[in-house]
Amino acid sequence: MANYLAQFQTIKSSSDRIVIAVEDVSDLWLNVKDSFEQRLPVKKACLNNKARNPVLVENLPAEFIQTTDSRLRSRFPQEQYLFWFREPYATVVLVTCEDLDEFKTILKPRLKLIVQNDEREWFIVFVSKAHPSNDQATKMAKKVYARLEADFNTKKRERCCKFDLHGPDDEFWDDFDSKMVDCIRNTLDRRVQFYEEENRRLSEQRFTPVWNFCNFFILKESLAFMFEVTNLHEDSLREYDELELCYSESVNLPAKPREFGGLDTGDDQAALLNPGFKALTQIVQDDVFREFEFRQYIFACQAKLLFKLSRPVEVAARGYAFVVSFSKTLAVHENALPFCFREVWVITACLGLIKSTSTQYDGGVVAIDSEKEFYRLQGDLYSLCRAKVYEACLFDWLWG
Repeated sequence: MANYLAQFQTIKSSSDRIVIAVEDVSDLWLNVKDSFEQRLPVKKACLNNKARNPVLVENLPAEFIQTTDSRLRSRFPQEQYLFWFREPYATVVLVTCEDLDEFKTILKPRLKLIVQNDEREWFIVFVSKAHPSNDQATKMAKKVYARLEADFNTKKRERCCKFDLHGPDDEFWDDFDSKMVDCIRNTLDRRVQFYEEENRRLSEQRFTPVWNFCNFFILKESLAFMFEVTNLHEDSLREYDELELCYSESVNLPAKPREFGGLDTGDDQAALLNPGFKALTQIVQDDVFREFEFRQYIFACQAKLLFKLSRPVEVAARGYAFVVSFSKTLAVHENALPFCFREVWVITACLGLIKSTSTQYDGGVVAIDSEKEFYRLQGDLYSLCRAKVYEACLFDWLWG
């Protein structure tokens, strides 16, 4: 599984929204594309978080992609299993038909074949081309649509909605949005369950010889990333917190010596707020990641989510604790690191945290206690930075 790490990172960097597939059975997409895309991002989508509690997502980023697009071509089963988070969350089946016999003999069998995949969440949009002034065409469209509903709706779930090409009404869009969100929610629930079960299975192997952290990481971050793109940021943050804890346990296990990292040019410049400062493929060794880079990567992912949650005070608090803790880790490896490496790293880490949290902070919308805590943390970061500047100058004077 570790062989897929590069592909995993590429997919992550190019996926910032969920995919809604369009199965254009009757060559209608160009006629409805603009109208459909105006519905994005999906407004007020009610999704379930990891605890299966409903969460209202105000704006859910999404894009429509036709099933014939190269981005949705069939993949190897292993790739689908690993990267399920990028597969479509809903499939909109676009159809039209102006004759009952044609529907029964041609369209219906084709639709049955398309929707027989139980793993895919789908609904059908019947596009009526009938002009309101053409009574005969309008009546035939209603008959065909009624037949479509009878064949594809069930008592448990309605799968069809009707789009009038000459002017859809608000009732259609409400129905369309509702069906699309239902599909997205059901898909998300199923994928969360899958990733949870796989992560639980791998987690149980942590203290066995077959344990492979890289495999666990790909599945765990896939779940975190899926929560992030669906704007369930609290759940994504918890996944990274758990990932950090698991990694700490892994690096503390007795094993063969591993490279710590920190020897590349520019490594003394802290990267606490840039998860992409190095490709993960550069820092993996024997199916585990070098501690120096990976711990910064995890913190950067956590900070990004906290900023999205408008919690810069927590970024400052976590950041200060991380810098103090990681400074001690650097001290353990100080003999293998360049001169004054630890001091420079701490200085740049503190200055980066001060700048980023100050930019994100809005003192006008927080409680007085939070404001006091924020400025106290800023002061602590400045004090730590100043102390390391003094140490670096002293070392330079003594050894320069």
